[in-house]
Amino acid sequence: MIFLEDRIRKDGKVYPGNILKVDSFLNHQIDIAVSGRHSTYR
Repeated sequence: MIFLEDRIRKDGKVYPGNILKVDSFLNHQIDIAVSGRHSTYR
């Protein structure tokens, strides 16, 4: 979970109204570094 928190701090964007956007890295695309850490299927 710390990895995800660090990634949000690094790449997340905060907009007016305290809206947090993480779509730059958390979306339908596969991030190999993230999926490799938490995947049980290989």
